[in-house]
Amino acid sequence: MGERAVLAEYADTATVLQVASALRDLAPAALLEVVPAERTLLLSGTALSTPGELSALLVDLPVGAPGHTGAGEVVIPVVYDGQDLDSTAAVLGISRERLVQTHCSTTWTAAFGGFAPGFAYLLPETAGGGSPGDAAAGPDLDRWRWQVPRREEPRASVPAGSVALAAGYSGIYPRPSPGGWQLIGRTDAVLFDAARQQPALLTPGTRGRFESRRGAALLHTAGRLATAPTEAARRASAVTAALARRTSGGSVRVPRLHPARPVLVVESPGPRLLVEDGGRPGHAGIGVSRSGAFDRGALARANRAVGNPPFVPALEALLGPVRLRATAPSVIAIAGAPAAVVVTRHDEDSGHLDVAAAETREHPIALDPGDTVEIGPVAHGLRIVLAVRGGIQAEPVLGSASRDTLSGLGPEPLGSGDQVLVGPERGLDAVPWCAPGGDGGGEDVPAALGAGQDEERIEIPVALGPRHSELGTAAVGALLAREWTVRADSDRVGVRLDGEALPVPDGSGTLPSEPMVPGAIQVPPSGLPVVFGPDHPATGGYPVIGVLTPRGLDLLAQAAPGTTLRFREAAPR
Repeated sequence: MGERAVLAEYADTATVLQVASALRDLAPAALLEVVPAERTLLLSGTALSTPGELSALLVDLPVGAPGHTGAGEVVIPVVYDGQDLDSTAAVLGISRERLVQTHCSTTWTAAFGGFAPGFAYLLPETAGGGSPGDAAAGPDLDRWRWQVPRREEPRASVPAGSVALAAGYSGIYPRPSPGGWQLIGRTDAVLFDAARQQPALLTPGTRGRFESRRGAALLHTAGRLATAPTEAARRASAVTAALARRTSGGSVRVPRLHPARPVLVVESPGPRLLVEDGGRPGHAGIGVSRSGAFDRGALARANRAVGNPPFVPALEALLGPVRLRATAPSVIAIAGAPAAVVVTRHDEDSGHLDVAAAETREHPIALDPGDTVEIGPVAHGLRIVLAVRGGIQAEPVLGSASRDTLSGLGPEPLGSGDQVLVGPERGLDAVPWCAPGGDGGGEDVPAALGAGQDEERIEIPVALGPRHSELGTAAVGALLAREWTVRADSDRVGVRLDGEALPVPDGSGTLPSEPMVPGAIQVPPSGLPVVFGPDHPATGGYPVIGVLTPRGLDLLAQAAPGTTLRFREAAPR
């Protein structure tokens, strides 16, 4: 699944969870993240890992006994008064009382995380006491009981804590969000709290049951639901945290905040101004994607230009113009989309700067108190990265200061009047000298943004798979042969493409939910590809025909709406 991950396929969910537990216990150095889903397991590696090395981890893996997942158990109180309770009971051909009784008497296992942090797809255990999906238990009779169709039209907003059914699963909405599941009740259980040692109440492998309560008895029960975690659960949590801490491959761990100092004030943020770093890998199993800077190469180059480590937090601006005022001496650098920079000095004798877009990339610029700097609008491209010497300081969430626009994790977008804080300048690299007019980035500057290139057409390398065979040679050939236009409704979650639709074979338009990675090209039944960005959902149900290389993802980050792009197959790594 791209250059740094593999997707392993299994016959049932029980085996997926067993293998995931065994890999977490093993904690191999090549592995960055393990993400289970219904029938598949994603192994995501470091920048030095190869797909062959990751696949080899599954050979002779010591897997525990059936049912062993290393997770604990929870009891969740529910008031069964959902809007769809009666209609769902009618679909199942039972009374509402029987629906409540059966839902409470069933033991459910969290199979994998979903579209939001803390959302778990819960599978019913079989009547014989087997694990979910256990082939020996017959044709998934107990899951068949819960085959409730999704609503024909999703609700615009489902309240947090709603308990729901759909497609053989039960689930609980951890936050207000759109949704098409059938609502049968509500709970005040806290499904996700980033401040907890284990943020998600329902992690993959957790077994749980629902307990019917009256409305008054439900209040104030949140936070006291989990049984004492097993030693295996504690080890699994510690290993997951250790995997996420690995830094090879560009993942970032934001250190404990040092005393920070304000150096800049935002006077105008432009369309959107975010704090982003190398992201928060290691949490996709509980529905939290990596996030982080979309153009990771630009983040590394901008930080390098001011002497910072490559993936510490910086600002990611959309289009520009952005205007900031210095309140203390600082050094900044800009990377990503080329944009002109105007520095108006508070001390006029120092001389103002007016630098053309082609000359500003990765050049350190010193600012004194009172200086104002205006960046952009971009000459072409989409995203500007601005690094400040010392690294921007923001409260980390799950080890990262990145703003995840899908989940809402991380610092809020910056607005007018907000201060930009930086850390101490101890132990930083020397700031490189760049001759005026030089590119400042060497071979790392994306070709699509270089001088003399066609600014409206980008060629993006892609590694085919994992579902290109199911989609067929005609779809693969069309993906690589056709031109695609970036749609205006694209964002950090996904880049939507227009063009002549791919030929999608009958029956290949949907799959059981599978783990996703940044750069995954999903092909929905419409045949119009959607490329996942850094804030993508942790799982998806459309087949992935290919995954962009890391360089390809950086190029896509600069593809503004209306840009034409083509995909080319990347050489095997």
